[in-house]
Amino acid sequence: MMRIGIDVGGTNTDGVLIDNSNNVISSFKTNTSDDVNTAVKLCIEKLINNIDKKNIDLIIIGTTHLINDLIQRKNLSKTGVVRLCGPSTRLLKPLSDWPKELINKNLFVSHFAGGGLEFDGREISPVIESEIKTICETFKSNNVESIAINGVFASVDPYQEIHASKIIAEEMGDIPVSLSHQIGRIGLLERENATILNSMLIKSAKRTFANLSNIIKELKLDSKIYITQNDGTMSSVSDAIKYPIFSLSSGPTNSMRGASFLSGIDNGLVVDIGGTSTDIGMLINNFPKESSIAVDFSGIRTNFRMADVLSIPLGGGTMINNLAPFVSELSVGNEITSKSLSFGGSVPTVTDVYASESKINFSIPNKKINIDKNIVSNAKQEIKEKISVAIDRMKTSSNTINTVIVGGGAFVMPGDIKGINLIEIPKHSEVANAIGSAFAQVSGYSEKVFATGNMTRDEILLSSKNEAIKNAISKGADKNTIEIIDVEEIPLAYLPSNAITVKTRVVGNIQNN
Repeated sequence: MMRIGIDVGGTNTDGVLIDNSNNVISSFKTNTSDDVNTAVKLCIEKLINNIDKKNIDLIIIGTTHLINDLIQRKNLSKTGVVRLCGPSTRLLKPLSDWPKELINKNLFVSHFAGGGLEFDGREISPVIESEIKTICETFKSNNVESIAINGVFASVDPYQEIHASKIIAEEMGDIPVSLSHQIGRIGLLERENATILNSMLIKSAKRTFANLSNIIKELKLDSKIYITQNDGTMSSVSDAIKYPIFSLSSGPTNSMRGASFLSGIDNGLVVDIGGTSTDIGMLINNFPKESSIAVDFSGIRTNFRMADVLSIPLGGGTMINNLAPFVSELSVGNEITSKSLSFGGSVPTVTDVYASESKINFSIPNKKINIDKNIVSNAKQEIKEKISVAIDRMKTSSNTINTVIVGGGAFVMPGDIKGINLIEIPKHSEVANAIGSAFAQVSGYSEKVFATGNMTRDEILLSSKNEAIKNAISKGADKNTIEIIDVEEIPLAYLPSNAITVKTRVVGNIQNN
């Protein structure tokens, strides 16, 4: 059986066809269409040409639909917010740190309610059923389309969030409800923001993934569809609709996983130079290093699972100025094949700088590119400085580190940057992101606060491990292939009972039916 990996970027949409022995049979790259779906369909059509459709078992897609809708503020659900907190935390209202222009779109109805826990699971106050029912009436009158529930210390014990969600289901029927303990980490406001953001994106996710499913039907394929996630793993379409926030920004991690496969490097740095941006991240045990700090998405501070990736505005489509700074932060994006000098346009780009010295690795229609040599020299120096500074920011020590370069703009990478051991650019590196999609696995995750006075360290770690494994199996992972890739213990200062947060992450291959 074969599988297809697709990754939709800001400039290009890439696809690969992988056989059962993990060989790349074919690849295809095209400009990302304005509606995105056209490019995805074209990719799949090209890849399955002369292939028996019955042999295509899986299609795994990483897409920018959701982040595009968030940035453009479109297709977002009107969201009801419930904070289970009792008398605590009321000085800071939900959405207190959100961008004003998003708040002004009248997308939110928020309420405080009884509930909430102390760090050790003791109740601040109980959930009051009549209060939740009253809140539901205000949600109905305001035409709320999805609901976000956030309980104080719900990560310790989620029973209050679950109880409130059942009351809401009885009152409002089949409305999407996001529970904070399933989405964010310890940290009330950031976890609440992540939960609200998840609820907002559900309408966009339903439309996006329905369109992708329709493409598969139009092509008369019986393949299962999976969606890549921010941490380098994948989920079913139904899970991706329920938890769209986990698929908000999977492109960089797809590239890192693809780079690991192509180079054979499990630990090191990955630099992915695309058409619009350069993404740099650290590989640890074949997976992207996870961010340990709050992540800002479109002005919204959150703390859900994300890879630690640094993005800078530098790619093949980046525009070149006639005066310093010579490298702009703007890009022609998916219009590179009509606007850049290399393709007969009038806008000088980074691609044109290297094409003028015959240093690109693909053919172009315009072989006579005329850019002032001083501009070329200065632009290349600025590019080197930008990449050098970004790499230094991502390195965790001063030691020389193995570094893999991938992406359609890999030709931009200078060969003389200090502190890195540059791995030869592997074959198929221009579609590393699609290869990463194709090799995505199913993940399981656990993050809980434990009081060490009640359990031994071994019992705590075993409990966390078992919960993560159970979570992976529930998502479709084959239990015989599950492996632990990360365990982290974080003591919580200033709390009694020697409280500790334990995070465990596991991955496994998708279960074959």
